[in-house]
Amino acid sequence: MTTKLSFVDLQIRSFRNINELSLTELGRINVISGNNGHGKTSALEAIYFVSTSRSFRAEKLRDLVAEGSEHCHVRAHISEGGYVREQQAALGPRSRKLQIDGAKTTKIAEFATKTPVVVFHPGDLLLASGPASLRRTLLDRVALFIEPPSAAHRRAYQKAVRERQRVLEERGVRASELFAYEELMAKHGSALSRARARAAERLSEALSRAFCRMAAPNLKLRVEYEPGGTEDPELFLKTLAERRVSDQQRRGAGFGPQKDELALSIDGRSARRHASQGQQRILALAIKTAELHCVREARGTHPVLLLDDVSSELDPTRIGAVYDFLRDTPGQVFVTTTRPNLFQTPGIDSSLRRDFRLDCGALVDAD
Repeated sequence: MTTKLSFVDLQIRSFRNINELSLTELGRINVISGNNGHGKTSALEAIYFVSTSRSFRAEKLRDLVAEGSEHCHVRAHISEGGYVREQQAALGPRSRKLQIDGAKTTKIAEFATKTPVVVFHPGDLLLASGPASLRRTLLDRVALFIEPPSAAHRRAYQKAVRERQRVLEERGVRASELFAYEELMAKHGSALSRARARAAERLSEALSRAFCRMAAPNLKLRVEYEPGGTEDPELFLKTLAERRVSDQQRRGAGFGPQKDELALSIDGRSARRHASQGQQRILALAIKTAELHCVREARGTHPVLLLDDVSSELDPTRIGAVYDFLRDTPGQVFVTTTRPNLFQTPGIDSSLRRDFRLDCGALVDAD
């Protein structure tokens, strides 16, 4: 049984260009409008932060803290299955504090899967045409819900990769400590590969169905996980030892999940290299639909959907697909736009929609 999940209210303080903002009486469809640079995306990012402890656009979390402030803080009340909980996320000069119902937690994966959210922002339009790193991140987001320990394996693997490379460059291929780091890489890298393979399998099934609904009926999509490493820890360890010289010369590991690819092809041709821009954008929307499905199935609840001004990047045909997407999504939705009058929600009861307008990071009366 799939439960319903929704934000009841949201309080944001010293976050990006928002000094203080409170959104209450949230609906199923929440449209946040305003001119560019006035806090729309920051509000969406705050929802993502209080749900996952991370950002969907900042490499460094410190960038979330408003200029001139030392701390930022986001608090939300969230309803799920008839129970309302409070989640808080805060950043300080040297710390990140996460709380659920007043109790601190240090288990990032547990916090990040408590309130599932799926975000679709303009950068996601590159999911089909951009670098493989975007698709690896997609696999990791899905894997987090299917196999929560995968996040810890990924962090441990990345740390071991950095340390091994440092030793290779500073002490050479015969350094005694290399074996210890390679053991860690083999252990955590093989586990990460297994988790990504499972995520790719789930995602492939959902993506194929979504693309079939959205694209021209004669187009055939193929989704294939191409591992850069192996799920076998012994083979992983052996391969690393054999590649020490080449990894030292190339200043990076050439084997492992950092080389994974989720290959997408349409009618037998690479979507990244040969698909039209329209096909790539429909494919990007289908990918987000598939991600939403996979998270819902794994978590047993409807994720909250965050749409960050994607309609401004799409033509009328693709905007129509977004509207269909919203209508068919039973979960709560937050949308940002510069033109709320053009963002229609046909087929959705108007009483379920709430409109908010931001100016200089503050709430003003909606037009």
